[in-house]
Amino acid sequence: MPKKGGAVTPRAQGLPSGEAGPAPRRGTDPADPLDLIGIGFGPSNLALAIAAEELDPAADRLFLERNAGVHWHPGMLLEGARMQISYLKDLVSLRNLASPYTFLSYLKAKGRLEKFINIGVTRPTRLEYQDYLTWVAGHFADVVRYRSEVVSVTPVSGPGSTALDLLHVRVRDTATGTPYSLYARNVVHAGGGTPRRGTPDRICDTPSVIHSSRFLPAFPRRFPDHDAALDLGVVGDGQSAAEIAAHMLTHYPDATVHLFVPGYALRATDNNPFVNEQFYRHNADAFYADEPHRRALLRTELRNTNYGAVEAGYLDTLYDITYADEVRGAPRLLVHRGCDVTRITEDGPRLDVLVRDRTGGPDRTVRCDGVVLATGYTRALDPAVFAGLDPLLRRDESGALLVSADCRVDAEAPLTAGFYVQGYAEGAYGIGDTLLSLLPFRSQRIIDDLRARRPEDLPSGGPYPPDHYVEKDLERVRAVMERFNFATVISADRDARVLVTHVPLVVERDRGGEHGTLIGHLDRSNPQVELLRDRPVTVVFHGPNSYLSPDVLTTDKLPTWNSMSVHVRGHARLFSGRDELMRVFNGLCEQAEPGPGSYRLRPDDERIDQLLGHVVGFEVDIQEVTGRFKLSQDLDEDNRALAAADMQRDLGEERRTFVADVFDLAPRPDGPEAGPRACGCPLGGPPAGTGAALAEEAGQTVR
Repeated sequence: MPKKGGAVTPRAQGLPSGEAGPAPRRGTDPADPLDLIGIGFGPSNLALAIAAEELDPAADRLFLERNAGVHWHPGMLLEGARMQISYLKDLVSLRNLASPYTFLSYLKAKGRLEKFINIGVTRPTRLEYQDYLTWVAGHFADVVRYRSEVVSVTPVSGPGSTALDLLHVRVRDTATGTPYSLYARNVVHAGGGTPRRGTPDRICDTPSVIHSSRFLPAFPRRFPDHDAALDLGVVGDGQSAAEIAAHMLTHYPDATVHLFVPGYALRATDNNPFVNEQFYRHNADAFYADEPHRRALLRTELRNTNYGAVEAGYLDTLYDITYADEVRGAPRLLVHRGCDVTRITEDGPRLDVLVRDRTGGPDRTVRCDGVVLATGYTRALDPAVFAGLDPLLRRDESGALLVSADCRVDAEAPLTAGFYVQGYAEGAYGIGDTLLSLLPFRSQRIIDDLRARRPEDLPSGGPYPPDHYVEKDLERVRAVMERFNFATVISADRDARVLVTHVPLVVERDRGGEHGTLIGHLDRSNPQVELLRDRPVTVVFHGPNSYLSPDVLTTDKLPTWNSMSVHVRGHARLFSGRDELMRVFNGLCEQAEPGPGSYRLRPDDERIDQLLGHVVGFEVDIQEVTGRFKLSQDLDEDNRALAAADMQRDLGEERRTFVADVFDLAPRPDGPEAGPRACGCPLGGPPAGTGAALAEEAGQTVR
């Protein structure tokens, strides 16, 4: 992708919808993976494509769309039907008003800007919004492949990696049937919902039973005679149900329309400006940060802003139609109140609709010629596509995906590749998760997170730390982490404000991936807590350090500072369970006071319960460890010994043995059974060797 400086200029229009798009230039080899693969190219990933272009143009990305073009609810593009949001809530305006991909830019490009202003509306028709999406997609033809059905997404290890750091995406070209494979460091899944229509044993699979997602292409084809005296059913109580009922009454003048609703009547959407503040960016963020039980209560309270409700003005339109029928003495809309449709079966050319009365009345059967199910969609990962990935994805007690504020799904080790979802976590993000209002902000969060996690190229001055200061012996690195476990935890918020906390940590070697896991705890009031909720984090362990004077040495070297430190990069998550926190508390005791008879906390200690409400635990899945041991490696053996002795004098008796072991100058027992010395802690130290050998071997980051 070309980098752009200053204002972003729009891409040239590319292939029209229907063309497959370019063959991938990258990503077909795991040694050359893409930074991002987007599954689906509807509004969510269109907004993501814009954000990537404007915020991270260097990222290599490709979007896969199974349809021949951008199709946004094609079954409900009814004549005159309008959006329920302002045109300003397009794919990008709320994030970047200067973007060339705003709805106003579209109107300008189409030559309709003044006319749109002249009609005095804020909500465009759905047909025009679909045209806007198609126009935007045309600018991104070089990063999308249409007619590309994702068959499976499976985690794999890249060359030389022990972690599952790539996602293998198997794709089928629906035009030719040709399969092919792609590899990416991250996948963003925005495949949309699956029509909810019930199982075949309850709802018969026949052309006369149509889900609202296919209403326009399927219904007129199934019922071409608009003058027939038909009995038509609509199941549902939301916007789609009302619009379909009105369409039937308008286009089939001799038909009787049966509307099956679970409540007393259709209800108006609560879209007053106070309620709509839930779609403000900061309120959506606050919803995510709230406790799960409070989020559930709020979703229930706000449900009728999106579900089971109809825009108030449209209710008036529908009622006007029914009133006109009353005037003519021929009412055609029959509302079946307080009922559930439990079964639809075929009876010759017609359908039997079995209706259960919610108030306890008798079941009844309504005869219909056709039924439209305006029953919404389910949002769940396709088990066939994600069978290889799903076992590594974390879920809560209800089975919902655990996600970060940046839409990244929390994963079990050793999975380090990123899997992001758009529209599959309403429990975490609120009702706006499946709506258009928050797309500009959500896409920015995803791109910012991807960019923050992507390894940057090394500066032109060469690697840092210099190779000869990098300790490659993992045991020596772990010894510093475990002996000097009062560490610095570093996070950055979205405004690049760095937050730092100094805490003791426990190193758990046998948990997580290759390098283990860190666990610790913070005060709940610490503002850094939220930055550890499924976010990247850096931890620094500070080992011994000492000033080295030239007077100590026999050379003419300048003054310097010798030191040992370990930098850990990983992925953090929070926990608050009693058992997990007890593991932290006792782990710290065991690490500080090893051996039998040392102090340990009892599980039934009442003081623990008093503490639980004030602290929160966190763990860091270690993904990269770098030991920076600057120990006069540039000196000869004699001067290194002088430097080591000087450092020991500075540090005092307690740490002298540890320093001697790391410098490899401590005496060792002779014989084949000799093993590593205990570096001042119960974890063992470096293998036998000489100071010169240490200087020669140090030279790579432990990954």
